[in-house]
Amino acid sequence: MSEFLMTLPRAFITSVVGSWPRPTWLIEAFEKYEKGELDRQTFSQYLDDAVKLAIKDQEEAGLDVITDGEQRRTSFVAFVGQKLKGFKIVRVEELHPSAKEIMKKYKAPLTLWRPVIAGYIEDSVLAVDEVQYAKKVTQKPLKVTLPSPYLIMWEAWHAKISAPYYPRPEDAAEAYVKVLRNEISRLINAGVAFIQLDEPMLGDLIEAEPDKPDRYKQVASELYGQKYRGLRDEIQLAVDLVNEVVQGFGTSVRIGMHLDRWPTEDSPIVGYERLAPQIFDVKVKQYVVEYKHPRMGNPEEFAKILPSDKEIGLGSIDVRDPKRVETPEEVVAHVERIVKYVDPVRIWLNPDCGFAPGMYRAFPRQAALEKLKAMVKAAKILREKYWWA
Repeated sequence: MSEFLMTLPRAFITSVVGSWPRPTWLIEAFEKYEKGELDRQTFSQYLDDAVKLAIKDQEEAGLDVITDGEQRRTSFVAFVGQKLKGFKIVRVEELHPSAKEIMKKYKAPLTLWRPVIAGYIEDSVLAVDEVQYAKKVTQKPLKVTLPSPYLIMWEAWHAKISAPYYPRPEDAAEAYVKVLRNEISRLINAGVAFIQLDEPMLGDLIEAEPDKPDRYKQVASELYGQKYRGLRDEIQLAVDLVNEVVQGFGTSVRIGMHLDRWPTEDSPIVGYERLAPQIFDVKVKQYVVEYKHPRMGNPEEFAKILPSDKEIGLGSIDVRDPKRVETPEEVVAHVERIVKYVDPVRIWLNPDCGFAPGMYRAFPRQAALEKLKAMVKAAKILREKYWWA
């Protein structure tokens, strides 16, 4: 990890959470491919071109650490159903005919393509192939995102479809942990700079009560048939599963965990400090956290209690409103809320979430690009102000 650090600024490093807006032509190509109207070789060319475009945009923005924009994935979680034996990928309506109405009722939109465990999970490549191509078209340090086991457990274990293979959701999660550990080893060998475990299902728990699940788990319960365990037990299960994944990797690679929940207009105003102290038992280097949205509360509350050996990837750009581009000064003011609590060398800047977690989420590329440019300018201002080169 030391060689990776030498190529980056000492403080206020900039990155993205994962996904980048997909071109319309890529979505159209995917739909044709699914219908058998496009051959694999031609579709692969579309995917390669989309990755090149996503990387070009991030390089133009001036980011320090980039991704391939998750262009090859139907969604940040559903792609597992495309890559691993034991999974299948289905439209959300196949899980429940009223799925969209259920999501609307709870104000918890899940991505339209869903992974389902439909057999015994077998080891296979998840993201190394993505990295191998991305490294051919960029010299920038690469971040790779992987769905965390607690997320997969809640969003892929189905009471009827999965139970014949894994009677308990926890059993499926343990099987997936083994795959993740193998994939992390492969990614380290491929020269990845940063591995991020996506854990929105853990982040969602800040809206949960001891005996009442958050809105996303209410949806998942109705679609998949899994039962809520209680707030503290859910947090502890998520923590334990992540720790199983990262055990033994030490400083061989930077590993972070992304938390988000996409608040609604009536969501409680609270941040991830509500998951403390258990959240800080996770053995990752960095918490990549959504904090730009006004209903996420005050990032100072999280920063105050952040352990001194942890980094924060502070959500500094809104990914919901494409009509409003933040100014660099606005981003600076947002980040300065935590500088008095966290050493600048432990602060990274990133958007709240990916710009397109699911394939069909539309976000204008130009707006996303301008937002990232503002964030990069803010990082430069912060380095000058706090005397970091």
